[in-house]
Amino acid sequence: MPTVSLKHTLLEDIQKFNGHSYDRASWLSDLSQIGVVVEGSDDTEIEIEVFPDRPDLLSHETMARASRSFLQDMPSPCRVQVSRGAEKMTVKPEMKNVRPHAFAAIVRGVYTGSTEVQRDLFVQSLMDHQEKLHTTLGRKRRSVSIGVHDISDIDGPFTVSSDDGSYSFVPLNGEGRMSLKDILTNHPKGIEYAHLVDQGEGFPLITDKNGKVISFPPIINGVDTMVTTKSTDFLIDVTGWDQRACISALKLIALSMSERGGKIESVEVEQYDGTTWILDMEPVENYVPKSLISMLAGFEPSDDSVAKSISRMGGKMIGVGRTGSSAGGTRWDGLSEDEPAYIIEMPSWRADILHPVDVVEDVIIGIGLNSLPQKNSLVNLPGSASEGSSLERRVRQSIRAMGAHEVQTLTLTNMEMEFVTPRLIPAGEITRIKNPITREHDILRQYILPSLFQVLSSNRHHELPHRIFELGTKVVDHINSSSVAWACAEKNAGFSSAKGYGMSLLRDLGTNDDDLGLVEGSPGVGPWIPGRVADVSIKGVYVGTFGEIDPAVSVSYGLRVPIHAGEFDMKALMSLLPDPLLN
Repeated sequence: MPTVSLKHTLLEDIQKFNGHSYDRASWLSDLSQIGVVVEGSDDTEIEIEVFPDRPDLLSHETMARASRSFLQDMPSPCRVQVSRGAEKMTVKPEMKNVRPHAFAAIVRGVYTGSTEVQRDLFVQSLMDHQEKLHTTLGRKRRSVSIGVHDISDIDGPFTVSSDDGSYSFVPLNGEGRMSLKDILTNHPKGIEYAHLVDQGEGFPLITDKNGKVISFPPIINGVDTMVTTKSTDFLIDVTGWDQRACISALKLIALSMSERGGKIESVEVEQYDGTTWILDMEPVENYVPKSLISMLAGFEPSDDSVAKSISRMGGKMIGVGRTGSSAGGTRWDGLSEDEPAYIIEMPSWRADILHPVDVVEDVIIGIGLNSLPQKNSLVNLPGSASEGSSLERRVRQSIRAMGAHEVQTLTLTNMEMEFVTPRLIPAGEITRIKNPITREHDILRQYILPSLFQVLSSNRHHELPHRIFELGTKVVDHINSSSVAWACAEKNAGFSSAKGYGMSLLRDLGTNDDDLGLVEGSPGVGPWIPGRVADVSIKGVYVGTFGEIDPAVSVSYGLRVPIHAGEFDMKALMSLLPDPLLN
């Protein structure tokens, strides 16, 4: 969860500017009910942990706004006025494969503080708000990148285009002009975020009508638009791959400035596909069935109670309607049956509101969790072990008894790590991630062993021996299954050690020696030394492999110590070995 450090002096100044008081005691005692955790407070600031589903609480201004409606019962409007601006922005067609979505707005006349200290704190707070949104909504700038600029020295219309990397400008914290390629290799921010720019597709660039660089997203802004303590008029640009997250981020930055008296102006943005986008901050209408609220809350609150609670959460109940399709709504379970429903407006910048259930959550929080009735469950179901849990428990006990420590690794991986480096062959169709966050995690694994090699590699500087195992999920032919694998890096690791682990495990599970078959594994397939690998079968059915790891494979992981390992398929073991608890 992101942690936000809020300055008491800024909160007090923002509330005072909006004609309200700031009560520290109320904040400390009641803020946790909104969906945040108060980590601590002193005379200068308050540390607050915000849950990931509430990015609208990541700034001084938006937190102050939420507190007024929740703590002081002062309704906050669901809509913020946006006037039609004269500026335009054009996104060139080549941006489709570079950074396709771009949006912008202008905010003028922002109150930044009454003293130089407050104005300096405002600038710091604005930058911190940006970075918090980059981390949460932006997935570390990959999905969303935000730029905030002093608009006084630039002129529209603005252009978002792709460059070959030779264009140069003076970046923030730069000592002189640098080309886009130079920034990626020599500027601290360029080095940190260079992996987000596909240089083969082009370098994204935002310029004004005179060719002055506004931003090199998602890396860094130009020094010509640097925000200072004298800035009061701002251009906000947001680019990225996730359209919904980009728009949400733009609205949250604009909202925070609106809380300081800023007047929001739209910028007409012509997208790469020729469509036009203009900012609006109109609320979103939700049909919330009464039956859904009563089912989740455990009681049926009155209409007045629902209206008051949703007002505390920044929304507004505008009436009671029906969920039938003729009324423009749908039932919460996807059916079209007509039933009574509250018509509730929620702010469009609440990116976490995706379904009527999310509105019900806000209703319950607004009512107060301590106000919910205490009810005992009407269902009494005795617990029972799930299928395969007994075998999993016995597998873990057996391998632990041999001195191995259990680890848990990611199911996400990539082709290089999963197949190329360990010399493994796909066991079936590979499940790929449609929109991976990083290239390192773009498929789902089919083997556990490569993940264990990564763990050994990460711990190669620690004292030997290293004995680890994992019983985890794999995905073959788009179907979840599981395997158990072990890998031991130690001085005397060899085929005999691998066989000792494998045979000990199988016998602990009740394998009959007469049913057990061992044949030499195919040379060149897998990470094994030829001739020191065995394919294992029970009653003629293949269940797994164990052996000694080829030093050529070990070296590719930075390991220079003997390793023995093995991997067995849990589904095969379950079907072939009897469970002593059931037989």
